[in-house]
Amino acid sequence: MQVVHSEPVQATLDTLGYFYGRASDFLSSQAEALQQIDFKQYDLRSDSTRNQFTRKSSLLDVIYKHKGKIGLLTVGIGIGAFYYYNQFQPAHKLGLKPAYNMPPKPKRRVPKLANGARQDVVLVVGSPTEPLTRLIALDFERRGFIVYLTILDEKDLKYIESNPITNDINYLNLTNSYSFESQLNKFNHLLQVPVVPFAGAEAHNLKLRAVVFTPNLYYPIGPIENITVASWTKITDRLSVYLKLFSSGLIQLIRLQESKTILITPSITSALNLPYHSPESLLQNALQGLFTTLSREIRQHNLQVTQVRLGNISVSSNSNTSLKTSSIINAEIKSWNEDIKLLYSRSFTKSQFRSSPIKSSGKGTNLRDLYHVLFDLIYPKKTNPQVVYCGTGSQIYDWISSLLPVSFVSWILT
Repeated sequence: MQVVHSEPVQATLDTLGYFYGRASDFLSSQAEALQQIDFKQYDLRSDSTRNQFTRKSSLLDVIYKHKGKIGLLTVGIGIGAFYYYNQFQPAHKLGLKPAYNMPPKPKRRVPKLANGARQDVVLVVGSPTEPLTRLIALDFERRGFIVYLTILDEKDLKYIESNPITNDINYLNLTNSYSFESQLNKFNHLLQVPVVPFAGAEAHNLKLRAVVFTPNLYYPIGPIENITVASWTKITDRLSVYLKLFSSGLIQLIRLQESKTILITPSITSALNLPYHSPESLLQNALQGLFTTLSREIRQHNLQVTQVRLGNISVSSNSNTSLKTSSIINAEIKSWNEDIKLLYSRSFTKSQFRSSPIKSSGKGTNLRDLYHVLFDLIYPKKTNPQVVYCGTGSQIYDWISSLLPVSFVSWILT
């Protein structure tokens, strides 16, 4: 049996078809055998003959013999049912009213003061060189937030100087590793000082509604032994940014302001631990563990930490995924030395094409859905959950990695 699709639902369907065919062949052969049996030749009172016939045709024997395959089939049916339930369940199961009775969709806009001034602040922790970070910051500003975006290194600083996003976005400069605490103190002071929006207006204090950590979308790929030391250093440097912020007073600031904490993390690659994507898997799994621990520690202070685990989100309009994947593969392999090519090129190419439909951003959920999720987490109607899924495949792949044996996941991906 060979499964050529990497999507779990399609793989399940292929598996179902395979075992259905095997079962049909088995039943047909047994039926033909039964038709050819001359029962008069057998003494049904004979224990040995009866036991031999039972061993060959008993359904229990068949189940026991193929228990591993039947177990796999059962898991596949469960995943298919779970996917169907989440994708096609009727509105009344979700507590929604029919469309003709539904009120107009609320516009997600930040409430302003009576004089029209803005008060609510959101701090976006991420690199402005990342397209998703810029888009999220812009959406926050358009909805009425006062946006502060971090500058994490000299590369970010040069990018902002030559490519300003908009004049309405403010920046928190963290380029000097020793300035984390001082910069956070300045930011805290800014929130404590009364603001007069215009002449004659009543002074008010700004309110930090949320700290939103945005992800990197681009990572080095290839065999672990071929990842450069410089690439690993960049990964650990990015992780250290979160640790330094938490150790330099950010959690105290969140506590004082009673702010929401939101981590946006691509989850498919890290959930499945896709081969040749070790840097991304390492960082995302570390961040998920860090924020899960943080959530459990500060829950006693009525502070909410939520992870938004992303599936496929349509960030780019480029839909020619196959051509793009082929170009990436060729460019990557071309940079390897001959020994690495000999060891990994065939496996790498096969793995990349198989995993491309899983992690492709060319197809997926509209980016607007992510904006709505973030806004609703900042202004929740009830306590935020610890984990929210957004994007095609985000939840199903998380379930696959949790429920299915590691060997089965490896079989799909390799």
